[in-house]
Amino acid sequence: MKKIITTLSAFALTSMACINAFASSNSTPQALITEGNSLRKTVAATVKNQPVLYTGELSGTVASYSLTGEKLWQNQTDNKAVLFEINAADIDGDNNDDLLAASADGNIYAWGSNGVLLWQYRPENKVRFNALTVTKVADELRIYAGGNDQYLYELNANGQFISKTKFDGTIRTIKAGNFLSKNQSSLFIHTYGHDKYKWQFMGFIDPVSKNVLTQVSTQDKKVKALVKNFMVTDMDVADLNQDGLDDILFFGGGKAAGNSTGSFSAFDGQFNPLANYTISGKDKQRYAHIYGASLLPVRNEVMFQFGGIRYLVDHKGKLIQTLGEKYKGLIYNDFTLVPAAKKLFAAGQIGGGNTLYSFDLTDKNWLATEHKLTGRLADVEQNIETLYQQALKFEIPSYQQKSEKPWVMITSALPNAQVQKLDGAELKIVKQTNWKENMDRRDMVAKIGKVALKKDKRGKYDLSRKQIIAMAKDFEKNNQPFVVWAGHVTDPFYMHIDTLEAILEVAPNTAYGFIYAEMYNPKDPRVVYFIDEYVPRLAKAMRKHGKAKMYFRYKNVFWAASSHQQPWKDMFFSGEYADVLVPSSEDTSSRTQDINLTGRIGMFAGGFVDDFAMRLVDDNPTSWRPFSPGGQRSISPYLRQGTMMAAYGARMGILFNSQYTDQPGVNILYALMKSGVLPIVEKEDIQSISSWMLTEDINEDLVHSIDDHHKLTNYQSDDDNALMSVAQMHWAGTNLPEHDYSKAALGGDYRWLNYIPELPNGMVPIAPSEAHKQLQKAQVPYFLTDGKHGVVAGKKVAANTFKKHMDNTLSQGVKKLPIVVEGAAWSVIKLDENHSRIVLIDQGYVEPQDRNVTIRFQNRHAKTAVDILSKQALNIEKQQLKLTVPAGSMRFIDIAY
Repeated sequence: MKKIITTLSAFALTSMACINAFASSNSTPQALITEGNSLRKTVAATVKNQPVLYTGELSGTVASYSLTGEKLWQNQTDNKAVLFEINAADIDGDNNDDLLAASADGNIYAWGSNGVLLWQYRPENKVRFNALTVTKVADELRIYAGGNDQYLYELNANGQFISKTKFDGTIRTIKAGNFLSKNQSSLFIHTYGHDKYKWQFMGFIDPVSKNVLTQVSTQDKKVKALVKNFMVTDMDVADLNQDGLDDILFFGGGKAAGNSTGSFSAFDGQFNPLANYTISGKDKQRYAHIYGASLLPVRNEVMFQFGGIRYLVDHKGKLIQTLGEKYKGLIYNDFTLVPAAKKLFAAGQIGGGNTLYSFDLTDKNWLATEHKLTGRLADVEQNIETLYQQALKFEIPSYQQKSEKPWVMITSALPNAQVQKLDGAELKIVKQTNWKENMDRRDMVAKIGKVALKKDKRGKYDLSRKQIIAMAKDFEKNNQPFVVWAGHVTDPFYMHIDTLEAILEVAPNTAYGFIYAEMYNPKDPRVVYFIDEYVPRLAKAMRKHGKAKMYFRYKNVFWAASSHQQPWKDMFFSGEYADVLVPSSEDTSSRTQDINLTGRIGMFAGGFVDDFAMRLVDDNPTSWRPFSPGGQRSISPYLRQGTMMAAYGARMGILFNSQYTDQPGVNILYALMKSGVLPIVEKEDIQSISSWMLTEDINEDLVHSIDDHHKLTNYQSDDDNALMSVAQMHWAGTNLPEHDYSKAALGGDYRWLNYIPELPNGMVPIAPSEAHKQLQKAQVPYFLTDGKHGVVAGKKVAANTFKKHMDNTLSQGVKKLPIVVEGAAWSVIKLDENHSRIVLIDQGYVEPQDRNVTIRFQNRHAKTAVDILSKQALNIEKQQLKLTVPAGSMRFIDIAY
């Protein structure tokens, strides 16, 4: 994932004379606040004999900075997309290091050291490029790149295509180095077939012939440290054992979910182990990704960060020093060594920081350097603290009626004393439990076969029905609301249906229902049995005994596509179970959170369900997990995601109490709910739905390839030719074509973290085609699709051709809205006949920044506008209102007509 090329002395900054000359200057500040957003990658370079830093931002912006923080230049890739890797090398022969970048938009870019674009390469078919390196072959510079089409591309210094070589698996990493010969470079290639674990190919090849020089299988005991549940999150190249040959360094974690540890390992070109350090189990942290770097040639040591803890080890992996606390401190996105300055730079923050933090390696206590949060994320924390304090003081205006319904949050995160005092709405906190019954499954086996015996390996099935009922009785006695996680794709039957009914019988006031997760496959006989046998009986018992509902957590495009297939369709969209079904998300490793959200909004606004739920959990900042942020310190992304869902009707939530986020944390969201700043939204009060996308005969192949999210070898050259396009796991990070629903309708730019769509056309929900009658009756425009094609007059139309029809429909819908917002995510909620509340949200999930917003009033004359938290009266000119939404935060504007 990093850094400046280490194999050639012509490119490497290893001259001790240069190091000593620059080290005499102590002008580098500890924190350099850049003018960028969400720094993701950094690389060291030399320009005019001075060290500089090249930076890459999440969405594709690159820049050059001096070590004193002066911006030298800045450029943007053609399209917003994840910038996966950058590299520095003198490719134009002027003795200055230039910048190369591998972008998920399908291009390899080369900028000169002065910021001028030298060239860009784009293959005939779209590729999500994510790996890049550069080396010399027979005194000629060569660039090697790869991505999701499973080819290694070879370019010359002018960006001209030379060759491509097919590999088994999506190319994960390419590194150049003198791994096997002091006089000749070779290429390390690492490919994945699974999105997290193991590999398809790992070895060294000759850069000319592409012949394999050495390789290793997942069965080789020499690399056993990299096999079992090991997910590589960072890599580096260095000559650790000082034998004149380069070695390959791995940083990674154990289990990708739940509490885990990680390790650092290093191997030579023959895959002989050179170093290893495994993090102690006492330092386990949820979703703590490891990023690290060799400190050669300044020190023959390796440093890495695991969550909130930093480690320093020697060249054999022996621990020298460790500092920090679990779930505390600054957690960086990248580390880059600048040998000439004897400094290590840490880039950005998980959550969207724009600061470069420096460590002075000449200081013997350099690892203990305490950096204070500065730059963009410091602004975000101040902005949401201001929001919180304002929410605590908010009083409901006379024209806003309190809802008789409560907010229902399934969580262990309790509101604090300040929030408890707020009386604008009721907030019900519900405890989640996880019970697995040791039960007789013979009745199920008789109907669906031995598949009914499969169990979830993550828990013990050691409870009797009697014990479970006793625990439910205790909750009822103590007036403790609770839900039970009752099934998963690995086993839909944690408990027998008789046991579930008994729970509802003995706890009618406190049993709030059951949670089911990721049971997406409609061809799984267990799923069919669950729908046919469990759901009707549970619905009947729930209606008889009280408040209970069935909560379903699903990822990918389930709520917009998979749920529209039988037998799910009859269950979710018949209306028969509208009062007891609550759709929620499970967006781990998902690129399509926006589609899953608008599908749930379609279910709610279309009257197919009475409620839907938000899902806030610390694995949400993931898309392609090895390349995604780990533990998220700021509450801001979760706060804004939850607000977005609440503003479209989600009065329920399944919230994980993340240990990473500092207080007041989720209390800010609770304060917005309990104060009444966020009203409980009924479907008829949403005033920002402009038009709809309806589905008919969902394309099964498309949906299956998206749901099959662990597989990285589903590449098809026409994956972008769909309305729900490039949504497969191997496309994570790529830009969207203009005809894609997420792009054209919701304003998304690329497939990464799309929880908070901007909505330039207002909300465009998704529902089955059966909704067309009620939409026609209400004169609401809609367009029709099978997910891949558009449908016009009963005929399927290619997505790119269908765009004109879709744009016309969207335009008709926008014209009918009373309010249109540009520049931020938004919702408009009716408070009474003469008042509406506009909710404005910074849409950058891990790219927070101030948003310049224009609000346009149409079809009804707006009289006054007030920011309800600051109490500032806003000036409406020519039925328009311009304002700024603070980075990482939101604003609430009441309009009077």
